Amino acid sequence: MASLGVPLVLCHKTRAKANVIDTMQIIGDVQGKNVILVDDIVDTADTISKAADLMMENGAKSVRAIASHCIRSGNASERVRESNMTEIVFTNKSLSFLA
Repeated sequence: MASLGVPLVLCHKTRAKANVIDTMQIIGDVQGKNVILVDDIVDTADTISKAADLMMENGAKSVRAIASHCIRSGNASERVRESNMTEIVFTNKSLSFLA
């Protein structure tokens, strides 16, 4: 198995109910790092936007995201634009959230 030679940080969340984040915490150190968030589906963008904001609050230098599927429900585009993400890329379609 090939190694990227970069540290791994986890963002652990718990949910009170469907689509409602109860808690979110970082396991690892993002201080001064350029963070890449990896997710499978971005639906409401609540989780990935909050994760990006949490990374920056904990000292990340920048935050980008990659996900395989873009659903973009409700205010997803607005959430991403208002978050601390520099950009987000989807592998199944070429959709842009950010101008």
